Amino acid sequence: MRRVIPLLMTAIVAGACSRGPRTHHIVHPDGGGVRILRSEVADGRVHFFTFTHDGKNINFLVRTDGDGALHAHLDACYACYRYKRGFVVEGSNLVCIACRFEYAISDEVWDYIGACAPISIHASLSGDHLVIDSALLEKAGRYF
Repeated sequence: MRRVIPLLMTAIVAGACSRGPRTHHIVHPDGGGVRILRSEVADGRVHFFTFTHDGKNINFLVRTDGDGALHAHLDACYACYRYKRGFVVEGSNLVCIACRFEYAISDEVWDYIGACAPISIHASLSGDHLVIDSALLEKAGRYF
């Protein structure tokens, strides 16, 4: 039993310290953009997605602010993207895994306090879908 515990701890630590970006719900381009049903993300929570380009995971998130408006951001911030850790949701906040800075999910605007801020990306509504241009996500690959 003593041998199992160190092996298990090594596996847990190795997974938690992974250098590459995580993989979330995979999305694919459809007509030059990624299309996400508004009804799936307009619920006051944060939803994470992964777009793959040139073998690289490009992660982004969609959230609904307290006024019901949708916002899209990369799962990376200007300061901490090089650590490839992204954000997690803790309670009602989005938290940078690298520096632990928090953003209230319900805030309309996430202020740029220092350089740690989720990188905003343009998204538009088209009918029942939120659309993010594939070319924009491809360019964002430099953060991942």
